Amino acid sequence: MLNPKKDRLDYGSILSPPQNYQLDFAIGATYSLDLDALVGASISLGLSAENDTELNKNPIFLLEALRSTGDKIALFCESGQIKLPNKTTTLYILLEDMVFQVTNSNNVEYSRYASFHPKVWVLRYINDKKEILYRFAVLSRNLTFDRNWDLSFSMDGSITDSKTDKNNPLIKFLEFLSGFSTDGDKTDKIREIMNELENVEFKLDSNVFEGFDFILNGVGAEYSIQNHQLFYSNSLENLLIMSPFLSKDVIIDFNNRKKPNSKAILITRLNSLSPLKDKKLDNFEFYALKDDVVDGESLLSEEYSQKQDIHAKMYIVEKRNYVDLYLGSLNASHNALFGNVEFMIKLWAKKRRFNINKVLKNIFNDGKDNPFQMVNMDTIKSEPENDGNDLNLIVKQIVRLNSSANVISRNDSFDLEVEFDKDYDDYDIEIQPLLSNKKVKFSRKIIFKDLDKVQLSEFFIITITKDDDSIRRIIKIPVDNLPEDRQNDVVSNIINDKTAFIRYVAFLLGDEYILSSIEDGDYSSDKSDTNFTVELPELYEKMLKAAMYEPEKFSELEFLIKTLSKDNVIPEGFEELHDTFKRVINDE
Repeated sequence: MLNPKKDRLDYGSILSPPQNYQLDFAIGATYSLDLDALVGASISLGLSAENDTELNKNPIFLLEALRSTGDKIALFCESGQIKLPNKTTTLYILLEDMVFQVTNSNNVEYSRYASFHPKVWVLRYINDKKEILYRFAVLSRNLTFDRNWDLSFSMDGSITDSKTDKNNPLIKFLEFLSGFSTDGDKTDKIREIMNELENVEFKLDSNVFEGFDFILNGVGAEYSIQNHQLFYSNSLENLLIMSPFLSKDVIIDFNNRKKPNSKAILITRLNSLSPLKDKKLDNFEFYALKDDVVDGESLLSEEYSQKQDIHAKMYIVEKRNYVDLYLGSLNASHNALFGNVEFMIKLWAKKRRFNINKVLKNIFNDGKDNPFQMVNMDTIKSEPENDGNDLNLIVKQIVRLNSSANVISRNDSFDLEVEFDKDYDDYDIEIQPLLSNKKVKFSRKIIFKDLDKVQLSEFFIITITKDDDSIRRIIKIPVDNLPEDRQNDVVSNIINDKTAFIRYVAFLLGDEYILSSIEDGDYSSDKSDTNFTVELPELYEKMLKAAMYEPEKFSELEFLIKTLSKDNVIPEGFEELHDTFKRVINDE
């Protein structure tokens, strides 16, 4: 269950619909976001496909994944924590309606900003019988591609006739999220799910754990994690803490609240231990990943080497007969406890089934090739704690400004006006649209001139530089008067010839033979129109089956024809074939 050699976090499998189900709606929360990781999540949610296949590099495949999930995903992230991709694509336009930024207004000490820090998914699936299945997932991992060591937990639930208050913290969390949605339809869907969760019974499906509680922190005092025994009991027994980031006051508090002879184990990052040097911590043992693991030694031979470290957040408290396990996003830090929005789940089990020794045996690999090392605190160098006055704070200040943008249509191009209610003169700050190379100095009023339609975006790149330090982030700014057919141009850019059209139709109809032939290079974009007749019988057969068993696919084909009707990419005879099947479906 917690063996790092075997029990690997597979993000795609967590999100993919169960057999015979499809995604109805997904609500996700993450601190930091990689847009390409969101594309991968869309593939798992919409097409139930793995994220590491060659097919995922195919723009046709990606286009369908994003088009099929665009109105079914609401992903909330910390404002200013969208990472800049290595290479941009116009497909990111299809992500704009999925992403909502959250700015946490909670106050914390030391003039720091509180963060929106949960990593949660609430997924609603539906099958052909209109049966509803829910899935809840909580993780310590953000929606990014980093390879740090994380933990995840998920469970499924179904709608019952009885109301339950067990889901109230989760419902309160979704209510909080709905306040940051700028899409009326998605806000309505979130509220519909909130109402439905009052009757959803989640089941652990575990022979170890006997029960669970949802724990919301940072959204009202009623659901604070400080109301749970982990943070108020003055008689903690044996304790295990796994947290990459620490505050000395939180660890000292744990030490003061545990029983005098009880044992405590702290697993963290080596560079996080400095604040604890010379602090009197009774019976504490400290562990960190070995250097060769952090520097890229892969624990699974088929995986690429890459820097990795602890990112998991886990707390285990042993009591007389039972053990409590806490999993989720909350670090053992001051900000996490007293300002951040966090989400955790508490599980409990009998001590004979689950305990600290069993967990350590797993994660330490029973002593063989143990990836962790015990740390002697005498070897840790004292370093001042980061006071938080870095470029990230400027990002947090910028995303808290009032901002707006507006598109002005010219003859053959567009101007994009952006306004902020404050300027920053002490830093070198530049801003540019995500899909354009035009970069200007940050100011209260900015104009980007002569943009193409597919260069217009609600995503902007902010670059902040001071001395030798620099940081780049993507922020989202609401833009008025965006062309309504902008997404159609994205489709036209990808389906730009007859072969690409055939690829897309083949994919929509589930024609694996034609699609695999194209991927293998049997068809190229410079072939003549007559090549279409070779595939016509195969497409005819697939369209016939679709008309009988999946008539909804013809709505997608109709959208495709309307979008591309003027682009000269639709093979001769295809529209007539489509119209014939459409009439048959309508007659039925």
